[in-house]
Amino acid sequence: MFRTIIALLIAVIVAVLIGAFQILGLTLEQIQTILQSSNVTSALQYQGSLLFASLMTPYSMAMSGVYSPLVALGVAGFVAGLVSKSPVRMFFVSIIALVIFFVAYVALSIGAALQIDVLMTVAKNIAIDLGAAFGLLFIPGIIGAQLTAEEY
Repeated sequence: MFRTIIALLIAVIVAVLIGAFQILGLTLEQIQTILQSSNVTSALQYQGSLLFASLMTPYSMAMSGVYSPLVALGVAGFVAGLVSKSPVRMFFVSIIALVIFFVAYVALSIGAALQIDVLMTVAKNIAIDLGAAFGLLFIPGIIGAQLTAEEY
């Protein structure tokens, strides 16, 4: 249970960090400026909506020539797999991380209420992207988990 939670935290943090620097193109100075501004909440909401919209639509972004969401999700899955040490744990980490990213995407990008019918409609509209995002977390995660797996 402990490794699963730590792997989940690492997957989310790595994806957000890579996304902030690579997808959004922010520098440390820009991040400090955002954090010191008078309207921090709306600035973070705007940047978060751009970030999670990119992370939740990796297939669509790749078709338009932007490959950073693929890298962010793949590296996050791989590093989480190294920590989890189990493909089964990585399966659950991938699902939970995908749910976290999806809820953040719906809440920040679309601004929709978190109602089941709204979530299902959005999920149907981006089904291919959700599958790609899951695969990008899960497949490198299995590879990382197999590299550090402990045989009992």
